[in-house]
Amino acid sequence: MFRRVNRIAFVNPNGELETISPDGTQRRRIAPGELFFQFPAWSPDGQRVAAVGGTFDRAGVFVFEDVANDTARLDPPLAIYESDRDAPVYVFWSPDSQHLSFITNRVEEKSLGLHVASVVGTSPATHGEATSRLVATGRPCFWDWSADGKRILLHTGLASEEDSQLKFIDPFNPASGNASLARPGLFQAPGIARSGRFWAFGQINRAGELQLVVDGRSTPKRMLVPHHGIAAMSWSPAHDQLAYISPTEPVRTYYGPLRLLDATTGKVRVLTDDIVLAFFWSPDGRHIAYFTIANIAEYVQHNVLPNPDAAVHDGGFWNRDEAGQERDPEQEETEEERTLRFNLWSVDIEQGEHRLIVTFEPVDTFVNHLLPFFDQYALSHRIWSPDSDAIVLPMTSGGDEGNERADIYVVPMLRRGGPPRPIAEGTMAFWSQC
Repeated sequence: MFRRVNRIAFVNPNGELETISPDGTQRRRIAPGELFFQFPAWSPDGQRVAAVGGTFDRAGVFVFEDVANDTARLDPPLAIYESDRDAPVYVFWSPDSQHLSFITNRVEEKSLGLHVASVVGTSPATHGEATSRLVATGRPCFWDWSADGKRILLHTGLASEEDSQLKFIDPFNPASGNASLARPGLFQAPGIARSGRFWAFGQINRAGELQLVVDGRSTPKRMLVPHHGIAAMSWSPAHDQLAYISPTEPVRTYYGPLRLLDATTGKVRVLTDDIVLAFFWSPDGRHIAYFTIANIAEYVQHNVLPNPDAAVHDGGFWNRDEAGQERDPEQEETEEERTLRFNLWSVDIEQGEHRLIVTFEPVDTFVNHLLPFFDQYALSHRIWSPDSDAIVLPMTSGGDEGNERADIYVVPMLRRGGPPRPIAEGTMAFWSQC
């Protein structure tokens, strides 16, 4: 059983890595100031924080311990990986907190590399050394760990490419190999149910149709659910239930109604028919937090859409007018069109009750980096509190003299929880898992 941690790791406006209690107290800077950090991820046991960090000419993956320190004399971090050529872009802990997986941008090969490193017996305090090994390559690259940390369900390549793969691999003996499970379809991150009984992915069948697939040891046959566009999926942390979004028309995006598939019965029900941009399960599996566009002006509805090709390679949004052309930057815009606002909702899975929690203006990193890959980040980075009663979000706020700034807010998700509370200035934040 993991000890109680209940802390938030965040990146401040200077790119420094800090942790803080949900009430805004016990704030600690845990990383030296000479590096800039992104997307800190807590180990499942709450003992360490891993993050991508670097300077303008060198980047790496570093691991830190969240302990009170003299901020003037911080211990050097444990360097898992460093390179001046193949920069890391994402980190994902194994369920047992003993290994760290991450991907690097292999520029010369125009590919991504999946690496695994052991951090057992190493720590920044003891200056231990961690060695990483390359276990797979492909672009794009998405994966999930099995609950016992012994297997990885790997998806590499695009649906249109011959070398695209979808298979289980042994991260500690990648040469062992396994046969491909299916011809990968239009989806990003595959998923393994917490029970280990089921796994889910997208495929293209022989007729060229897109299908969401649930397979596993306990299924006499695969469950096949037709879908349009791209499917983005995520398993419940507590039950064999798979939530997913996909569009109602054959367009190249995953925005669309939020549905729930019960893997034990095969039944699918619609949780909301709104256009959902991203969603995240509460740790207790009772609620799903989801995001929609708040200002549903025609311009926003039709012009702020993810470019799937850019999302696959870099992540991002593009703007276009109703004719599909790039918008003239000199064309006059209204304030409603110019400002993108999201609604944060909560849905009770059993009762089907929806509640609007808050309307907010998201920061650029949330829109352009996390959102296009939310299904992968949902596996590794937590925005929900361990008690499933609040969410941590970076929001754009009005600063001094009319200047906007990014603040970290704790957003209560239960009734009578009160308004969102700012706890620090920062651009991205994630909650410990325990």
